[in-house]
Amino acid sequence: MLGFGRAAPVLIGLAVSAACGSPTQSDGGSSSGQFAPSADGGVIVLPDGGTARSKGRSCTGGSGADKKCGGKPNDDKAMGSQDCCEVASVPGGSYNRFNDPSFPAKVSPFALDVFEVTAGRFRTWVDVTNGNLRGSAPPAGGGAHPKIKGSGWRTEWNKYLPSSRQEVDRMLGPEETNEPFMACQFGTNVDDSGSLTWWTEALDKKVKDRNKNKPNILAENTKEALDRKPLNCVPWHVLFAFCVWDGGRLPTDAEFGFASTGGNEQRDFPWGNVDAKDKAHIANRNDLSLVPTYEYGSKYATARLYDRTLGANIFEDNYSFTYGGKTMARTDNAAHIAPVGNKPLGNGKWGHADLAGGMFEWMLDEGPIVQGQCTDCANVNWPNGEDKDPQAFMDQPEFKNPGGIDWWKGGARAVRGSAWDNANGFANAQTKAEIEYYTSYPVLRTYRALGGRCARDL
Repeated sequence: MLGFGRAAPVLIGLAVSAACGSPTQSDGGSSSGQFAPSADGGVIVLPDGGTARSKGRSCTGGSGADKKCGGKPNDDKAMGSQDCCEVASVPGGSYNRFNDPSFPAKVSPFALDVFEVTAGRFRTWVDVTNGNLRGSAPPAGGGAHPKIKGSGWRTEWNKYLPSSRQEVDRMLGPEETNEPFMACQFGTNVDDSGSLTWWTEALDKKVKDRNKNKPNILAENTKEALDRKPLNCVPWHVLFAFCVWDGGRLPTDAEFGFASTGGNEQRDFPWGNVDAKDKAHIANRNDLSLVPTYEYGSKYATARLYDRTLGANIFEDNYSFTYGGKTMARTDNAAHIAPVGNKPLGNGKWGHADLAGGMFEWMLDEGPIVQGQCTDCANVNWPNGEDKDPQAFMDQPEFKNPGGIDWWKGGARAVRGSAWDNANGFANAQTKAEIEYYTSYPVLRTYRALGGRCARDL
């Protein structure tokens, strides 16, 4: 639910290392061509199975920025052995977006991070800049898709980047009534099922105070554990800037879809197809796409899914978490957010983890998605400044915020991939309502289950 625990009026609950490095052998490995590679870093998996060194610089050996990402099948506690900044190339080709012949598309070869950006990788950037992310803002045009004009960074967005550690902590911290813009906008009240993966001393104290004598919960919320989990609450502009700093860019909606469907294999889900008996509509709503049920999906993705053993298909009463125990207490914080790549059986065709489940992921572009041929396409006609985007699908009651900021200022972006706290948007084949919803998410609304990963140019 991109933000709601109960059924919303429109949809249910609808909201590095080097591994992010570019696989090219150019001067700096970033789309802007100004950043030098790190001494260590991630690995690029090439189409022929060979490897090359990534030119990103967010993996410096700390938790979530080392070579212990991924996991082992059916063992949620096992530590992985992959570079957290690993990149896997995608050959490109033709396919139908959303598994719908009305939306034919062709994408050029590109590379995509195997894992979502971890809190640990993001911490590298914060540490290097001492929190002054604005001071390392991308140059104008940085992070552009090489085939999409006008898709790069705009200097007018510099103001959205924090300029101190205090601002970073507030941006990735719980909702605050006095400063609604800087804090995470939804799902972060630790006393009310909020979940944060950005560790701070204040968060650590609060979690410990509320979970005494709960060693399993405390173990999932240490600094090391949180740094291994995907970064959440990150604003679109900040993730964009991180990817450029790390030598990459954001993926387009069409690119992400290609990786998730396995190209022209047109998979139901990133790992493959699912028998009808193992799928269900969320809350039996036919206007939402089919998703895996708990027993089946628990092996393949981190999400909250319908558990038939609990009774009728009632969202969210009879839905169970696939990580951290079936149920969630109000003060668990990030106990149900898995380390990146924890469910390797659910990896996509080219080895990418958490393409469904984990976090919703920010895309470079937004909708509307129109029928007809798409060739390296992306709608990047953002409005000026904080104007509203007339193309954004704004008729969504749960995104109205009369008591705070106007989340629609500055426009909207697409989000893909579903999330750990629900299964909305999980399937590759989505309904018209879901396509409209997920390709038009208000850019100023951050959320406990929204993060992303970087793409790279080949």
